[in-house]
Amino acid sequence: MAYQFVHIQTYSLKPTRVAGTKDHYNDINQVFGEALRIPRHSGHILAPRPPEVLVGRGLIRPEELRRIHDARRAAIRETVRKKGGGSYARGLKTDAPTLYTEIHSHPMTSAEYLSGSEADKAEIRKWIDLVRRDFRSRMPGGIDAAAVLHLDETHVHIHILVVNSADPKLSANKLHVGKCAAEAWRAAHGRAETLTSLPRPVPAPMPLKPKRPKPSKNRVTQARRTSLYEEQIAAWEASCAEIERQNTEALATWTRENTHHLHEARQDQAKKNPEKAAYRAAMASFQDDYYEAVGKPCGLLRHGPRNERLSTVQYAERKAHAKHIAKVDAAQREQALLNTEKAQRLEEEETVLTEAVLQMKEQSLELVTETEKLVQRKKKVAEQETRVAGRENDVARREQVASQRLEESEAGIGTMQEMLSMVEDGSFLKMNDPDQFAHRAPKFLQKIFATEPAQRSTVQKMVIKFAGLLKRVATAMGGGPEDAPPEPESWPGM
Repeated sequence: MAYQFVHIQTYSLKPTRVAGTKDHYNDINQVFGEALRIPRHSGHILAPRPPEVLVGRGLIRPEELRRIHDARRAAIRETVRKKGGGSYARGLKTDAPTLYTEIHSHPMTSAEYLSGSEADKAEIRKWIDLVRRDFRSRMPGGIDAAAVLHLDETHVHIHILVVNSADPKLSANKLHVGKCAAEAWRAAHGRAETLTSLPRPVPAPMPLKPKRPKPSKNRVTQARRTSLYEEQIAAWEASCAEIERQNTEALATWTRENTHHLHEARQDQAKKNPEKAAYRAAMASFQDDYYEAVGKPCGLLRHGPRNERLSTVQYAERKAHAKHIAKVDAAQREQALLNTEKAQRLEEEETVLTEAVLQMKEQSLELVTETEKLVQRKKKVAEQETRVAGRENDVARREQVASQRLEESEAGIGTMQEMLSMVEDGSFLKMNDPDQFAHRAPKFLQKIFATEPAQRSTVQKMVIKFAGLLKRVATAMGGGPEDAPPEPESWPGM
């Protein structure tokens, strides 16, 4: 291996399966135990040897880091709200990641280092110093970290363990560049690829059930009322059945369309995931920055041979070229130090000019942008006012029509009840006399008679028919002809 290797990961107290394995699980206890080469956590090492603890640049011993982690974690209390009200306090959940780790590996094998020359050991010391420098430059303040060097596995490698002590919940995810990038994307755009169903159809309401008529002492009247009620019930049941059938069909149609819609959405979700894209981009950038800070000065390659499918000869040439680049890069850095002051002066002058130009451009762009925003806002406000006015007028018209229909229906029902009372007390037929009609007939009935037949509403026509029916009933009760012909619409008052 002549290319760089760095891996970052977060861990919690809850064991999580290692990717690509079936029965290998890691947690905080396993990570600390493996770093310190505790026997029961180092069974995969053939000949374990004590780790070399790396100090300096703010690093502490792993045992001290574990003590800080456990004490801080045990002191954290979370407030949980109950659904029915109230709350209670609990400790941090076991699956909360509270340990951040980095593994840095060097191409030199452990055997080569242990039996190597002073030049090889100097190369490793240089690499260790660059790793610690780069780590400190990337990490925020308020962290506690420890590092160990292992020389009992295939290659020389470093474990860095970090506790985010400045965070109230010791969140290790806030130190992971990939997870931070994905979280930033979610904060800016919301949860990606959320599956949303189509609007569910609203079922049509069922009609009101007809009221049972009042009982009558007259058997003929009671029989007619019962027959009419049965007809109304039959019509009501048929209407309910039709509405229920329509609601069932609408729900079945929505189910089919929504299933197809969700299926297509899941296919699109599998094709693109912007959160993962943000995660991968951040991790690739992290590797690029690491190459510039550590890999390149140490003569390491950015990518391994599998990335470009290099042959053995090509890969050897690439490694030699990387070593040459590292030497040239060191010489260039020394030469760059000689020109630092001159470059700084030029940069300062250029920065002043650039800032002045950028400031003028930003001011002009801000003026143009604000003008465009004002115009767009004015258009949107005008459109919204027009829509709101139209909706208000439409609602007012609907409310007026509904109110009129309701008043007319209530008046019609009241008139029919009043006519029923007149039939019962025998004063209904007295309305036949045109002279008595204006005094005895209900007001709503008089209003109907004053309306042209072609202009009468459904309620008015129903009241007219009901009045004709009551007239025939009253005539029969009063001893009139049994089969009295239906009265024309011009009987007294019509």
